[in-house]
Amino acid sequence: MLDNWIIMFILAIFFASMTAVFARTALFGLSGPQTLLTASASVLVLSFTTLSFSGFFKSAKAFGKGSIEDILIEGALLAAGFVCLLIALGMAETISTACFYLLVPVAVFVVNIFLSKKIPQPAPIVINVMTLTGVLAMGFSIKHKKGLWWLPAFLSVAFLTAERIYAKANPIGRLERVAEYFVIALIALVLSFVVRHKDLKKITAYHVLFAIFTGIAFYYGPICLHRALAISSFDLWLSLIYNLWLVFTVAFSRLFLREKGSAGTYAGLGLIAGAEVISFVLQNFI
Repeated sequence: MLDNWIIMFILAIFFASMTAVFARTALFGLSGPQTLLTASASVLVLSFTTLSFSGFFKSAKAFGKGSIEDILIEGALLAAGFVCLLIALGMAETISTACFYLLVPVAVFVVNIFLSKKIPQPAPIVINVMTLTGVLAMGFSIKHKKGLWWLPAFLSVAFLTAERIYAKANPIGRLERVAEYFVIALIALVLSFVVRHKDLKKITAYHVLFAIFTGIAFYYGPICLHRALAISSFDLWLSLIYNLWLVFTVAFSRLFLREKGSAGTYAGLGLIAGAEVISFVLQNFI
C-alpha cells in the first residue's frame, strides 16, 4: 500500500498541514518549550528508525573541525525560532500565526540582497512582496485577545532566518542534523523548567500525545513527499500542491479547531497561493 504514490502524497499533505494544528492542540495544556521538548524528542526517536544508533555514534566520533560548533549554533537558533513560533501560536489563532513560517524565505531574500548589493529581477521581488502582504493580511486581519502575539511571531522569523543563512554557509550532514535535535531537545528541556506556566497541573497524556503527533507530522511530511515524488510521474505538480500546505492548514484549523477567518484572512491566503503558483510557473515553464 505504501508504494502507492497517491496514498503517500495524501499523507504528506496531511502531515504538512496538521503540524500547526497538532501543536496548537498540545499548547492547550503545555507551554511552548514543553511542546517543543515533546515534539523534538519525537523527531529524535523517529530519526533512529532510518539511522542506526551505532552508525550515528560512529559518525559522531568523526565530526570534522567546526561541526560541533555548527550543530550547537544551528540547534540553538532552531530551538529559539520554534519556541517563539509556538508561543505566538498559543497567543493567537493558527490561521494567523502558522503563515509566519513563510516569511523566513522572504527575510532570507532581503538579507541576500543587502549582502550581494545587487538589484534582483522584478519577478522575485513581486513574489516576495505578495507573500509578505499575504502573511501580514492573515496575521492582522483578525482581532486577537493578546495584542503582543506578533512579537514572538516576528522573533521566530528572525531566529529561523538566521539559522537558514548560517546553515547555508555552514552545511551539516544528515547524521549531524539528527545530533542537532539533541541540542533542540536539551534547550527545550531547560526552558521548560525556567518558563513559568500557570496550567502545569492541567497537563495530561492527551496534550503530550498531540505534542508527539506534532513531531511525527513534522518528520514524516517531507519523507512521504519524497517517496511520492520518487514513484510518480507528476512530481512537478505534486510539489506545487504540497507547497500550498497553508491552504490545507486553514481548512483543518476551521474543521478541527473551529477557527473563523475574515475577508482579510482569505485575501491574504489568496495572495500567498498566487505567489506560489507564479513562482512555480516561472521556475518550470518560463
